[in-house]
Amino acid sequence: MGNKVFISYKYSDNSVLNLKPYGIFGTTARDYVDIIQNKLKSDGIHIYKGENNNESLADFKTETIRSELADRIFDSSVTIVLVSPNMKDIGKAEKDQWIPWEIAYSLRNKSRSDNKSKRNAILLVILPDKSGSYNYVKSDYFNPHSFYFDIIQKNLDNLHTPYTAYKLKNFCSKSYMLRCNWNKFISNPNGWIEAAIEIRNKQDKYNIVARP
Repeated sequence: MGNKVFISYKYSDNSVLNLKPYGIFGTTARDYVDIIQNKLKSDGIHIYKGENNNESLADFKTETIRSELADRIFDSSVTIVLVSPNMKDIGKAEKDQWIPWEIAYSLRNKSRSDNKSKRNAILLVILPDKSGSYNYVKSDYFNPHSFYFDIIQKNLDNLHTPYTAYKLKNFCSKSYMLRCNWNKFISNPNGWIEAAIEIRNKQDKYNIVARP
């Protein structure tokens, strides 16, 4: 059974590895979204619920954007977060940035009149930097997750009760937010999405923080 997928990402982050045929003009995180969108469409298993490349919300008021994003997340069961080198805007508080808000909303159990939407599965897909490396996500010894937004940090290494997992080869995920790099994900999107869904189905085994 397919799942509806929302993708959270920093549209303009061009600090990622150039991709053909985008290399001539420069590649941004949005180009990776296009690849995922086309892959999901060709596979015919999961449904993409994010914005299309010609549907920019940037010119709308904040509340209009928030409402549109909330609608799309409400109608999805999986949120893929594209992790990129400059996804964090250092000049803004995290509460004023879209990615942390989208993640926090995805983690909530939501109700609207007669409709309900359960907490989304969260899959962190780390994009390669311009040199093709993923090492930029490594942080200091005392806080190995300090690169990430606070809402992500709080949901890593948060397993409190181990369980038998069937979608991951080795063991159940130590984090509610499953992580993989771009090469691994794009070679088997369905496998990673299904693994994230399995974690969501075992969410009671994790200490989940749903607010930044």
